[in-house]
Amino acid sequence: MSRQNHVRRVALLCGASLVAVAAMAPTISMAQEAAQSDDAATVDEVVVTGIRAQLRSAQAIKKNSEVIVDSVTAVDIGALPDRSVSEALQRIPGVTLQRTNSARDPARLAAEGGGVFVRGLSGVRSETNGRDIFSASSGRGLSFEDVSADLMAGVDVYKNVAANMIEGGIAGTINLRTRVPFDNSEPLLAINADYNYGDLSEKGYWSGSIIGSDRWDTKIGEFGLLANVSISNVGNRTDSISTDRYDPVVLTEDSTDGTGQAGQTVYIPKYMGWRTIDWEQKRTAVALAAQWRPNDRWLFTMQALGSQSESYNVEYAMGTDSILTPNSSYSYNDQGVFVSGDIPDAYYSTNTRVGDDTKKTGDVSLNFKYTPNSAWSFSGDLQYVKSTAEIYSMTAYTQLEDRPDMRIVIDGDLPTITTTGGSTEDKSSYWWAAAMDHIEDNEADEVAGRLDGRYDFENNDFFQSVEFGVRMTDKNYTNRQTGYNWNLLSNQYWLNNTNAVYLDDSGSLGDSRLQESSFLYTFENFFRGDTSVPGVAWFPTAALLNQGTAHAYDILKGTETAGWGWTPLSDDYDSYTLGSGSGGVTNLEEKTEAAYVYTRFGNDTAFFGRGFDGNLGLRVVKTKTETNQIITLPSISGSCPTGADCTDFNQAVQFVSGGALDAGADVSKEYTNVLPSLNLRAFLTDSLQARVAVSRAIVRPEMYQLQPFTNLSINFQSDGYTLNETTPFTGTGGNPNLEPLKATNYDFSLEWYFAPTGSLTFAAFHKDLKDYIFSGSSTETYTNGGVTYDFLITRYTNGDEGKIDGFELAYSQFYDFLPGPLSGLGIQANFTYVDSSGGRNTSQDILSSDQNSASAAELPLEGLSKTSYNAAVLYEKYGISARLAYNWREEYLMTTSAANVNAPVWASDYGQLDGSIFYNLTEDVKIGIQSTNILNERTVLKVGNAERKATYNWVDTDRRIAVVLRAAF
Repeated sequence: MSRQNHVRRVALLCGASLVAVAAMAPTISMAQEAAQSDDAATVDEVVVTGIRAQLRSAQAIKKNSEVIVDSVTAVDIGALPDRSVSEALQRIPGVTLQRTNSARDPARLAAEGGGVFVRGLSGVRSETNGRDIFSASSGRGLSFEDVSADLMAGVDVYKNVAANMIEGGIAGTINLRTRVPFDNSEPLLAINADYNYGDLSEKGYWSGSIIGSDRWDTKIGEFGLLANVSISNVGNRTDSISTDRYDPVVLTEDSTDGTGQAGQTVYIPKYMGWRTIDWEQKRTAVALAAQWRPNDRWLFTMQALGSQSESYNVEYAMGTDSILTPNSSYSYNDQGVFVSGDIPDAYYSTNTRVGDDTKKTGDVSLNFKYTPNSAWSFSGDLQYVKSTAEIYSMTAYTQLEDRPDMRIVIDGDLPTITTTGGSTEDKSSYWWAAAMDHIEDNEADEVAGRLDGRYDFENNDFFQSVEFGVRMTDKNYTNRQTGYNWNLLSNQYWLNNTNAVYLDDSGSLGDSRLQESSFLYTFENFFRGDTSVPGVAWFPTAALLNQGTAHAYDILKGTETAGWGWTPLSDDYDSYTLGSGSGGVTNLEEKTEAAYVYTRFGNDTAFFGRGFDGNLGLRVVKTKTETNQIITLPSISGSCPTGADCTDFNQAVQFVSGGALDAGADVSKEYTNVLPSLNLRAFLTDSLQARVAVSRAIVRPEMYQLQPFTNLSINFQSDGYTLNETTPFTGTGGNPNLEPLKATNYDFSLEWYFAPTGSLTFAAFHKDLKDYIFSGSSTETYTNGGVTYDFLITRYTNGDEGKIDGFELAYSQFYDFLPGPLSGLGIQANFTYVDSSGGRNTSQDILSSDQNSASAAELPLEGLSKTSYNAAVLYEKYGISARLAYNWREEYLMTTSAANVNAPVWASDYGQLDGSIFYNLTEDVKIGIQSTNILNERTVLKVGNAERKATYNWVDTDRRIAVVLRAAF
């Protein structure tokens, strides 16, 4: 079925289903009421636990909220419907996941859901308990996949804002709620344990959590303590086959086979590669809370959250070098895209890559609430949060001397790659080719404080309350990282075997460890046997790479037989020049001051005899950033020959040699945003309500966009002393003077709550966005050494406007009125449509001209799927709680310029079926099974522009199954 037909059928089915439900719901509601009144035994059967309790709690939050919100709750410990917070979020209308660790590295998909998008946008604010939370690795947002679901009482996704909410998200705000001891009236002790097995990796992992909570009455008031500890282990295997981008090639007479003609332009991938990635992660998290209520007027709450995520992966990859030179065996489809061909004497390379990342986030907060009388109430909050991220990547490469002949077929569901000849299993036929390392050491911390007051009006027919408050933050980022340090070892194909050190050699140092640092690896059960690739080759060992770059160099330096060779990066990050591509250090301090006023109003009869309420508020926030400016002067090599006109050359030398520019001066940026908001709700009937909301929101620039460097270049012609006529003076830089991206949001919703766990809702939204951040060029003047030049500088800049429009439909219900066992059935379904116009994508690396030009192309916004939906069948009766859930999203642009490929990459339509079933052994103990990706859905990525997309990457990953034990006493 084509994508268009699929989308059309889904939309029609969803629409037809919702219309049918709308027509049927009054009957259903009356039937439920009748059943509950006529048969007391039936009431006993409808037990509000498990899935029912989760849906009832989430529905109550949505119904009673002052703004438009969707929630997922965990009534029991560990009872979020998915194994991580990000995967649970994808069940919410308007929320989609990006299943890759980095959009620019789409060939390496994440084992768990990665980036979260709300209504097609990535500008999502993350919070814990209404406070700031962030990851040093991602800057402002939180890596939700690093958060343990076992700690959560629930997750709320706010689709629009009110003035008392913290600013910083144009797409929405995601608030992670943890438990506090006064949530429970009785002592609580609960445990959760599971064993999680992957069918492709054939490995299993234990996880568990425990929570204890109690409260006591004493002479000085009521105390409560809570402790929650979670240890989550998970692993995954990923198999993938990748091409590069498809480059245009003009056929000649001797390179056609009948499917192409001489002079025709065809499109051929630059290379083919295949890999297996084994990934493991351990998440350790602790949440502590203490509460003290000395009397009815005071309540003090202390909360602490600590989370550490340690992930380790080993990647074994093989591939060809360029296959761009066609021969008569090459064939093409109707669009001229390569589908098969023979490559004689093919280049044959292997590499082993190790990644070892440790991310930590700690959060401590103290809150008080004071209610001196029935009219006034006050609250205050003080928070300290710190996050660190240590990232390590190390790769070593080999190449095969005795190269085989290769046949590639890119047709059908999967490519096939076969070889003949070559000594692929002969260790002595491989040499040490290259190595590459990359390291990061990032940290960020923040102190935040707020004070709020509220006055409740008595005996007022319209105004209910007025609230006001102030908030201040002081945040510091320190980003330390290197570039990707690739260099050759003993030989490359283009060096014609000069001074090659083979894997069975001990190298120039006679070190036997070099001989022991490779092994014969077999791609077993690759894609579960669904395709054929060369499956045996010699690879560097993980032990060579996973003990630090110094250890790897101590062994690999024996390959430096010709005066060249890879040397490891230093962790002296200050020694690198920021913005040069080699890495460096960025320090950024950001302070905010916010104040708001906010009034609630309403009347029980003023809206055509029905009630209405709402809130109107204004939030004013001032942001100030400060960082150190770094300006790198051009470097000039060579000289001007005698007798030539050396005027321009000598001036350039004078500019470069005139001393440093004012690079150490602080760069400060201050801006103020006024953010009004209005939320209205009308109670059309006892069960039907409508909302209208208008608000303004901002999302501040990301840290990498604010990097304070400027690199200047003076460009000469090929003679080395005559200035380039078109672009003599150029440069690149970050921009610490960026403004935030701004949005004006318009929201409407119609919500029908016809049962405690039954609802039908519709939401429409429109966003006007301006000040998109993208790469642009402008002229800047610099003077040095008495010489003044106008440089054309490419920086991140603000500009452009865009619009986002869409709607969401959602339906949820248990069919308690059905007879017998069928009364345990329930359905959850939602459908989202999002469209955009205007706007800009952002280059992830301002130093890359390929990315800058690609981000300026006429392409959709990254991460935006026009349609997505969820459908789940639920069952809860006789102690059984079961769920079968399908999540689907339409094709979307993953990145305008993927790493190495330097071309747009698209994620194809993707749907995944997950399920779970639990059984209550006793009132306190339940066991269950959870399964992820039951249908073994394959991820397929495409590369190219919107008019011509060729398949780029095929990915299979684990189907996972977990056996779970939960107990609460």
